[in-house]
Amino acid sequence: MFFNKLSQMMTSGTIVNLNVHSQNGMMTVSVFPKVKGLKDEAKNHLQPIILKGTAEELDAGFFDTVGQPVQKALGLLSGMKTFEEALARVEAEKQETKEQKRVADKQADERKAKYEKLIARAETQEKEGKNDEALQSLREARTMADGENIAKTDALIETVKAKCLQGSISIF
Repeated sequence: MFFNKLSQMMTSGTIVNLNVHSQNGMMTVSVFPKVKGLKDEAKNHLQPIILKGTAEELDAGFFDTVGQPVQKALGLLSGMKTFEEALARVEAEKQETKEQKRVADKQADERKAKYEKLIARAETQEKEGKNDEALQSLREARTMADGENIAKTDALIETVKAKCLQGSISIF
């Protein structure tokens, strides 16, 4: 019967420590509820429930005396545990978002570097008179372009296309 009543007060992950001391026919029982894995320092400020009396007195009124305070303490501790778990989820999501941003920034930097390399190659090819190769490099750069670089690259492509067409059209 004792353990049935005790188990009714507890939920999953909760612990109730009982310390019993007997001296000269009197007993002192200390009841201290805990929640497994709780990190909040507030848990350290809870005071144990202490009962003193003969074995018969404690048998008669133990659960009536400790039931409500233990349930309140366990409810408070469970609420702290729920809060800690929610906070941990928020922190994990925050870290995941930071990681996603870091990856996206890295990819954007890589695209920009590839774009700039292709543009530089196209400019060199154009200066060397290799307009067909320059046009191919610009088209490849266009796939890496973003924002205002799209329009800039399109303009460069049109300029190089015009150079490619110069001298290749003959009118008879």
